[in-house]
Amino acid sequence: MKISPRATKKEIVTAFRTREILAAARTVLAGRSPEAMTMDEIAAAAGVAKGTLYLYFQSKDDLIEALLTQVGENILRDAASSLQAPGTPADKLIRLVSVLLGYLNRERLLFPIYAREVIRGAGQSRAGFWQRHLEMEERFVSLLTGLFTEGIEAGQFIPANPRLLTFLLRGLIRATGYYQKVEGQADAAQEALPVILTLLSSGLIRQKQSPTEEAAL
Repeated sequence: MKISPRATKKEIVTAFRTREILAAARTVLAGRSPEAMTMDEIAAAAGVAKGTLYLYFQSKDDLIEALLTQVGENILRDAASSLQAPGTPADKLIRLVSVLLGYLNRERLLFPIYAREVIRGAGQSRAGFWQRHLEMEERFVSLLTGLFTEGIEAGQFIPANPRLLTFLLRGLIRATGYYQKVEGQADAAQEALPVILTLLSSGLIRQKQSPTEEAAL
């Protein structure tokens, strides 16, 4: 939760307490699945009364959705940082893939819930969460589409629709998450990293051409 420079004392306290509760929920999550944890356990871990917890989150679903939103914002922040760092478009893409798979590994307990909401779509997911999800997804797509556009214009990526490339890469990351969930592979992200990088380097990232080839273009 971002705090505005003009935030009131009450808003600052609310933001601080919300972060504390979410951190406590993560502590509980370290030992059990989201479905198994209880609001009593979260309140105890946060050091607050259960009634106080319900002042911030009306249900466990609300709290889990807040965790998913927090993860989404963190991914967007780190993705943007990885793309702003020095390097060629190919360097940035490789760095970004590492960032995304790192999150997939760390957030593997939350991924099944995220996947469930994606499958449900707008028709069954709660409106507020689904709207936030769409907004974050579009911000991520815009970041990655910009990278692919940059790489294509620089001649480092194959010429293709940048937005299509974005969705294809996103599909590879999600597929790794599904594999991790279905097969129970805790190290799936680590296993997938070299495979995805090989696919990118052999299919998407154009190899350096000889002077003769470049002159022929």
